[in-house]
Amino acid sequence: MNGSPKTGHLRRGLLPAVALAGAPLLQACGPAEVQLDPLSVVDLQVRPASGQRLFCPGDRFQVEVVAKLKDGTTCSTTDRTRGCLGEKDAVIKPEDVRIAGSAGFRGEPAEQFVWIPPPNPLETADTGLALQGWLEKTVAGQTTKSMVGESELRPVYQCQNVGSYSGGGPGAHGPDVEVAITTLSTPYYPDAALIRVDAMGRRDYFISPSMDQTVQIVSSGQMGAPGAPGLPGENGEDGKDAAIDAAACTPGGDGTNGTDGGPGGPGGDGGNGGRIRIVLDEAAAYKVKGRVLTQSLGGAPGPAGPGGQGGRAGAGGRGGLVAPACEETKGKDGKPGRNGQAGVPGRPGLPGPPPEVTTLPRASLFAAEMGVITRIEAAKAKPQ
Repeated sequence: MNGSPKTGHLRRGLLPAVALAGAPLLQACGPAEVQLDPLSVVDLQVRPASGQRLFCPGDRFQVEVVAKLKDGTTCSTTDRTRGCLGEKDAVIKPEDVRIAGSAGFRGEPAEQFVWIPPPNPLETADTGLALQGWLEKTVAGQTTKSMVGESELRPVYQCQNVGSYSGGGPGAHGPDVEVAITTLSTPYYPDAALIRVDAMGRRDYFISPSMDQTVQIVSSGQMGAPGAPGLPGENGEDGKDAAIDAAACTPGGDGTNGTDGGPGGPGGDGGNGGRIRIVLDEAAAYKVKGRVLTQSLGGAPGPAGPGGQGGRAGAGGRGGLVAPACEETKGKDGKPGRNGQAGVPGRPGLPGPPPEVTTLPRASLFAAEMGVITRIEAAKAKPQ
């Protein structure tokens, strides 16, 4: 099962990746990296660098490991202001730090300590995410390892409260979307709702943890194509020069006018919004119908094409020698062409029809997910 694709963000600034040999050493571009003896660690904490023991499915976050040493001081993997072993601007050497999680994977580069949870919220709805961290060092074939710090993270779903669907080329209509909704009691959210969206050949899942945290599903038409630019006008021809041995006051030839630029093309029409069908668990329709807000939006109009640039004026030709009988012998310059007029923008797409709402029994509506739903709802409640 695929999770809803969302783009996450780091909750704290990342440390620069700098490889150093030996410790402690000062760097011009970042903190010193201090190599610790894992056996000198008496306590180890692992947690999101934000300080909150929370995660959102698919939303990457930075992990911080904090080691307490026998002398009572502490060192961090990410908080350079904490210092380490007497250095004021220092962190634990990244190569000696290990992090692991019960779900997801470590992002690259490894020295930035980023963890990426799975985007499918069903994978962690009952277990949350357990983080582990420790220090490990190998010298002359001998590996030493500190104790392992552990932390349990609670899922939240704010990063997955909008599902937006659009596709195709300019002016394409919004895709048809089917939304299925049922109740879901998780160890963290006993009054949650499970939302499944089928659109564009893929299946996404969302969790609304409570009545006041709805999920928005949008089908959008594409913006219309931009109008084609007008053709440029032709340049005027330069006037002919008088012959080198021409008599005084012989005029040069006049330059011709540039032609006008062509008109810009019309913008394309925006695509209409797609159809949305909502299917509710018939036994709990009154409880889940408000968990999803839907929109079917027309695409924006395509912008008008710009007019073509007018042709350049032809320059007057060089004339013969100027004499008392004439003040100027150069031919007249032509006139530049006018820029073409811009086209007209396209029309905006129309919104799709109101959503169609029907009901089905839960067992048939979520037949493919009932095993997962049963597992989640059988898990023990977690402390709030």
